[in-house]
Amino acid sequence: MDLVRHYLDYNSTSPLSQSVKSWLVSGDVFFANPSSQHHLGKLSRKSINQVTEAILKTFSLVPITHKILFHSGASEAFSSFAYSFGVWSKQSKKKLLICYSDLDHPAVTSQVNKSWDENVLFLRLEQNQDFTYNDDKNLAEILRFKSDYPDLIVLYHHLWVHNEVGSVASLENLKKFKAIQDLFIHVDSVQAPGKIPDWKVLSVGDIFTFSAHKFGALKGVGFSIYSSSLVLLPFITGGGQQALRSGTENAMGVKSIELALNDLALIDFKINFSRKARLEELLSKELSGIGAVLSSDSKISNSNTIYFYFHRISSDVALALFDLNGLMISAGSACSSGAAKPSAVLMHKGLSAYAKNGLRLSLPFNLNEAELSDIENKLKIIFNKIRETNF
Repeated sequence: MDLVRHYLDYNSTSPLSQSVKSWLVSGDVFFANPSSQHHLGKLSRKSINQVTEAILKTFSLVPITHKILFHSGASEAFSSFAYSFGVWSKQSKKKLLICYSDLDHPAVTSQVNKSWDENVLFLRLEQNQDFTYNDDKNLAEILRFKSDYPDLIVLYHHLWVHNEVGSVASLENLKKFKAIQDLFIHVDSVQAPGKIPDWKVLSVGDIFTFSAHKFGALKGVGFSIYSSSLVLLPFITGGGQQALRSGTENAMGVKSIELALNDLALIDFKINFSRKARLEELLSKELSGIGAVLSSDSKISNSNTIYFYFHRISSDVALALFDLNGLMISAGSACSSGAAKPSAVLMHKGLSAYAKNGLRLSLPFNLNEAELSDIENKLKIIFNKIRETNF
């Protein structure tokens, strides 16, 4: 009998949603260049326009106040917006302060190591042990920079839902920062759709970035919703297909976004939170003396993510053991290259001795009772093997 396997790596890439799969099977896809003036090109353009309207409607926004930029995903978006702000500040003869956290997406943290003109400054935001932001200290630091450079432009990156531990950093806490002149907030919203109840409430921020493959749409496409009042300069120049980004638009990928977002309406958050809690409780019991669940340290958490670690088993060894027993989980960031690297969250918690031992379960949007029971049984088998081999 073939081993029943469970894919528990949704924070890395979620499987295609049912509506997306049905649409692809139908063959009624938009392949033509949306800039072409023939019939099929116009159909692709019409689809993109309709999806744009549908996305704004999903988030209860309107074209007058917000615009949408389609791109390849969060990595491109974070780098591109930083570039645009950098050029804008240089042309304005002003300093730019980029605020980031060590727990941010690698596309954000890597900005520090890029070659910037001397007008660009950086501030590492402080975060507490429960993964919340130390807002008072961060606010004081930004105001200190403002006192030194009154015309300072600030690009503040806010990680809404963390991909490893599932911690949720409230958007409402950002209101105090918006009182600062020329401070703009870019919200990493990648892990929000379908994983927190209020994922459609885009408050306070100026830019919200999403990656489509995190919620059931195609890979290689994403979108950012940004305030119409922002003064932004083009990231990629060329044919001018989008004001900020030239290049042929991915009409098929864009359509998959709408379909996948619609499928998220089927999620029952109450059930998802309860089933996650069951697995966290089981893991906490099984890990007693040999490891710990870290995600439970978060003050507010999402509905699908559990992060844990072993004292003596590295993540690469543990991943193989879990995979052999039918549980496909992950280690480290959802956007790492696959190389074994120390976990930023374990380092943040002062657990450097276990930094390469972290593991993450990121659960499906609709996990049923039978699947949950089988996962629980497989976890018990795995931990029995660990105890028998005296890892």
